[in-house]
Amino acid sequence: MTLLQYFVLFVSSILFTTSELIIDVQPNVISAEITAQLVINCSITNNQVKHLDVFRSLTLSRYNETLKEFLDLITLEAKTLNLSQLVQLHHAQISFGNLYISLTLHNPTLFDAKVYRCKVEGDKTNAANSSIVAKKEVEYRTNTTALIEEIRRLKIVERNDQCTLEKKDLTASQQRTKLHFVGSSKVIKELIEPLTLTCSLQDLDRNSTVQFMYILHDSSGVIATINKDQPVVTTKQDSNFNTAKGELSDTKSKASFIEVSWSYIKSSESGNYFCGAHVMGPNEVSERLNEMLPIIVSNPTFDDLVKVIPKLLKQADKEKEKMLENKLNIYHIKEDINAKQQNIISIKDGLDINSQNINIVKDDLGTSRQNIKSITDNLNVNKQSIASHYEELNTLRHIVDSLKDDLRTNKQKIQSMTDEVNANKDNINQLKENLESNKQKIQNMTDEVNNNKDNINQLKENLNSNKQKIQNVTDEVNTNKDNINQLRENLESNKQKIKNMTENVNTNIQNIINLNKDVNTSKQSLRKLETDLEIKLANFSAALTSLEKKIEKVSPISCRDINSIQDRDIVRLISGLKVMCDTITDGGGWIIIQRRINGKVDFYRGWKEYRDGFGDYDIGEFYLGNENIFNLTSTEQYELRIDLEFNNTKYFAQYENFKVLSESEKYKLKIGKYSGNAGDSLFHHNNSFFTTFDRDNDVWSSENCAERNSGAWWYKSCHDSNLNGQWGGTSDKGMNWYELTGWYNSVTFSEMKIREREKN
Repeated sequence: MTLLQYFVLFVSSILFTTSELIIDVQPNVISAEITAQLVINCSITNNQVKHLDVFRSLTLSRYNETLKEFLDLITLEAKTLNLSQLVQLHHAQISFGNLYISLTLHNPTLFDAKVYRCKVEGDKTNAANSSIVAKKEVEYRTNTTALIEEIRRLKIVERNDQCTLEKKDLTASQQRTKLHFVGSSKVIKELIEPLTLTCSLQDLDRNSTVQFMYILHDSSGVIATINKDQPVVTTKQDSNFNTAKGELSDTKSKASFIEVSWSYIKSSESGNYFCGAHVMGPNEVSERLNEMLPIIVSNPTFDDLVKVIPKLLKQADKEKEKMLENKLNIYHIKEDINAKQQNIISIKDGLDINSQNINIVKDDLGTSRQNIKSITDNLNVNKQSIASHYEELNTLRHIVDSLKDDLRTNKQKIQSMTDEVNANKDNINQLKENLESNKQKIQNMTDEVNNNKDNINQLKENLNSNKQKIQNVTDEVNTNKDNINQLRENLESNKQKIKNMTENVNTNIQNIINLNKDVNTSKQSLRKLETDLEIKLANFSAALTSLEKKIEKVSPISCRDINSIQDRDIVRLISGLKVMCDTITDGGGWIIIQRRINGKVDFYRGWKEYRDGFGDYDIGEFYLGNENIFNLTSTEQYELRIDLEFNNTKYFAQYENFKVLSESEKYKLKIGKYSGNAGDSLFHHNNSFFTTFDRDNDVWSSENCAERNSGAWWYKSCHDSNLNGQWGGTSDKGMNWYELTGWYNSVTFSEMKIREREKN
């Protein structure tokens, strides 16, 4: 993607985005020796952001690969507009205003090619301490050595001047556009003709101000810029501008402008140039204006070169005249230096004479010092005598003062001891009152313990009653089995009887003919017998169906077989596994494999506990165990649903396929297509192994992600989600779901559940 396309996307995002946090980088691909500056802008459009009602701060951060986290660079307090620079940045320029920060890095290097993040923190109507983030990545591109050498060769000394531009007459079409971008010519002869580009902004509203203006080349990036906080034009370091000037005006009668000019231009500088301006209107509504101007740099013809030769010769003659003039000036300077050297020699001779006079004075001073020393010695003897008497007097004074201090100290100690005795009396009375209060609390706790014992006994009785009911059902099942066996035996016996009767009928056909009356009677008996058999078989089939239903009710195959009025029901599957079922959400039938509601169960555990499972169904916090999850998902196709709660709002993420492989495969995670409103923060972990603090299976070679993030998860290096992390954590050690919480907040409810997929 070319810089032009990036610029169009940037302008489109400004025009069509409202009420959002925006991060913009120009350019988003940098190269050493080519990119003059990198500009990162954080701004809030229309003074509002979705999900936030009150703003507290706006922070610009940069990702640190070593620490694996974002480090804050600049923070702006929204209320006071107090800007804090948290990291020392070299060759950087910072500007800011109401709800925006702009950081300009001059001559960026590979170190500056990072992911940058804007973060706005504030409050919602129903929740405090909320935040929204936006990120952009700056890429680094390595160029060929030949290109770098050519750029170095073309670098010249940068000159910045500040001047004014008189307001020009504009056409009706130009007056409608406000921003005007013109060039001295659109087709320039390479290395021969000069070029001047002027970008001006006129006829602004009285209450509008220009924040910054810039000129951008589609391949070289920003070549010149000026902003309100630094009203001097800043140009690209390796540009060969002849002049660069500009001014931002706050009055309607005077235009704001930025202008650059070249004495000559190269073919590499051909292309599209863009002029842009950021205007802050009334009520701090920002407006971004831009214009494009194509410049074509053509190769000079032979005639062009012939025409320029006289100009070059004339310029060479002027340079020669300047060189002769400079040589003459150097000659005069040398003569002045020689004259000054002669003056220095004469001054040195005078200094030698003064040195001799100084030695004579020094000798006289030595004699005077000896006389003064003898007088000083006599004075010292007298001073010592006086000092000894004065010291004795001071000693007596110190003794008296010391006695006074001791007396004063003893009085204070007596008063302090009296106060301490009185305070101890008050403390003793308070302790007595606390003792009586604690006795009452102990009595209340004893009563509560007794009540709990009664409740436990009642629960035990209910449990025994349920066991008896199960035993009764089991006995009924056994009885029905015996009845079924008896019915089968009776059926076989009746079949044999029918066979015998048929043989008797065949043997005594003649007797039957003679005894029609007896035969009719026998037929009626047979019909009655057949009817009785059919009734018994129907009763047997109904009893067998009822028995199958009772067996299924006692031991369901999965949570899909549970019909309960409770939204969470604890059952034991026919496999023997005890599970908690969600019978309500999305039609029910869910087996809950992880649940966290209050932080009473510690989830920072080792490999064995996560393999076998842990927690308490009564408390409501548990992990089913990776081995149990593997056994379930290896027999059927399952889907996964994750229910979350953050800032008093419920969210969910659902994956149409879910599977955990065996322990020999490190419980590898497999998930399918995502749906929901929580954002997909689990896809990053797809095809990852499970890691605990005592079993490091992540891809970060230098550190264990489970130990670093205080959890256990399918870490990569490290996570976008960490639902087994610290309860209530405010860092990347917490129960993070990045799309909701970022890395600095935790969800307040987490429930992971699986269900067999419906077969088509």
